[in-house]
Amino acid sequence: MRHPLTAAVMAVLNEVDPYGLEPGGKDGCPVDEYAPEASAFAGVLTRRGRATVDDVDRIWQRWFNEPLTGVIGRDAVTEFVARLNDLTQR
Repeated sequence: MRHPLTAAVMAVLNEVDPYGLEPGGKDGCPVDEYAPEASAFAGVLTRRGRATVDDVDRIWQRWFNEPLTGVIGRDAVTEFVARLNDLTQR
């Protein structure tokens, strides 16, 4: 069973859907398409209690050879990071 924080991170990441893959959608990719990245983000949140834009970009770079800010823009990543950090406040 997936850790609740990882599942919550994946739900947020699926909503952002940086590459327009429509996870879990009728014509989209599997709902867990972004699971490895969600797990990495959840790990940062667990270890440090919060994430930064740099953390997100570093993780995304490792998986996709480009920072997430380069895919969806800094404002969208800043909002994504805020949503991730909100998960640790629940």
